[in-house]
Order: sequence, then C-alpha cells, then structure tokens
Amino acid sequence: MSDTTILHIDNTIDDLVGKFLYYDRKEDENLPPGEIEREVSMGTISVDYIIERFAEGVRNHLEGK
Repeated sequence: MSDTTILHIDNTIDDLVGKFLYYDRKEDENLPPGEIEREVSMGTISVDYIIERFAEGVRNHLEGK
C-alpha cells in the first residue's frame, strides 16, 4: 500500500470521526451534539467501547458478515 493511500485512509477516518461526533449530530434528536462526549465524561460509556464497536463493524463489513 502506498503512503498516499494510507494518507487517504487516515483522512477518511478523520472525516468519519468528525461526522460521528459532530456533523451527524446536528439534526439528531436522539443523540444531539455533545451527548457522546458528555456520556464519556460521565462514565456511562467509554472511549474503548466506542473504538471496539467501530472495530467490530469494520471487521464484520470487510469479512462479509
């Protein structure tokens, strides 16, 4: 894999994180902007849990599950 491809993947991941935490929250009544951060700071959910769920989703998708 080329350095350029890795850079494109990294940029796409950064965009995804921005969408997950902010842009997709703008119109979301169930999970409004700041709610994820608030729940993490309160200990309701952990960053590790969120990362594990993303990893599971990526693995499942790439493995065809």
